[in-house]
Amino acid sequence: MKFVNMKGYLSLIALLALLFSACGDSSTSTDSSGETSEVAAEKENDTEKDLVCDSSVVGIVEFFADSNASYFCDGSKWRLLKGSTGNKGPDGENGANGATAEPGVQGATGEIGDAGGDSDVDCEIASDSAGIVIIKCSDGTENKLNKATCGSQVYEPMEYFCSGGKLYDNKLYMKDYRDNQLYRIVTIGSGDSAVIWMAENLNYDFNDGVQSWCYDCEKYGRLYTWAGALGKSEEACGFGRKCQIGYHEQGACPSGWHVPDRETWMALFDYEKEEFTAAVMLRSVDGWPSGSLKATDDLGFAALPGGFYRDGQFYETGSTALFWTASSVDLYSSQTYGMKHNEVDVTYDGLERTYGLSLRCVKN
Repeated sequence: MKFVNMKGYLSLIALLALLFSACGDSSTSTDSSGETSEVAAEKENDTEKDLVCDSSVVGIVEFFADSNASYFCDGSKWRLLKGSTGNKGPDGENGANGATAEPGVQGATGEIGDAGGDSDVDCEIASDSAGIVIIKCSDGTENKLNKATCGSQVYEPMEYFCSGGKLYDNKLYMKDYRDNQLYRIVTIGSGDSAVIWMAENLNYDFNDGVQSWCYDCEKYGRLYTWAGALGKSEEACGFGRKCQIGYHEQGACPSGWHVPDRETWMALFDYEKEEFTAAVMLRSVDGWPSGSLKATDDLGFAALPGGFYRDGQFYETGSTALFWTASSVDLYSSQTYGMKHNEVDVTYDGLERTYGLSLRCVKN
């Protein structure tokens, strides 16, 4: 390629099937509220969601790896899901010989591992129909759990998500739960080399417009300073600052996504079908001015010309697309890639960090 230089929730049934075959932990205890100690501990440490069990989370299944146990909410308390008694552990390995002038004494055989503990309550699926799962437990209780529904339609949370009463395919869309915006996404490549990109520019205002601007947010997304794209202050990563960038830096991207670095962008260009055509391959077929070189959008990246922001003004909106990377060039500029309406080649440059450019995010 030639460059031009310009300056949910998990599936209930699938998870339960796995859980019923798993070995439990023998140290589980229950306090006076009917809540296991592991659940209470996890509630204190959980940062992703509220684990209070009430009518709002009926049927949610929680798996806690530390306790090797799983729980479902029946609307009032968490119920333990465990399998049968586990098998005894294997013999311990022999101790190593001592590293002395004379051979050391061989260590004793290790103790046999303890058997996995029985649950005080075993639960199983009694029926699964019409969007309702009925779970019966050995303590005589029966719990009716509603499966995931979107309006009146039952759906598989591993494959779809519900927003505004409408189902969206997880392979084609993602939802930024910070502001509930939806974005088209695209998987580029296959197997271990597959990368999931946003197929739209990010439009999240994480800092009340201090480090980002809009010309047409709905169409082009926001234009961020480099520090803003990284979700950091100008004092930390702005012009002339030495910036600490972590692996898969989330930046302004949603949770589970990150700002792509130089290498991720270069891998994207490797998919061009003909020599010197990367810009044509990545630009959206529509949305560019009349008279532009015809775009093919072979990969579904759908780049649109959001232009750039500089010193209080918008430039080249409608004719140029410019994107930040997570890679710095020096203390004053960072790596960018872009496409112009009348060129077949991808542009590259190290632009000053004070520019406002578009941002695409990549899934972790």
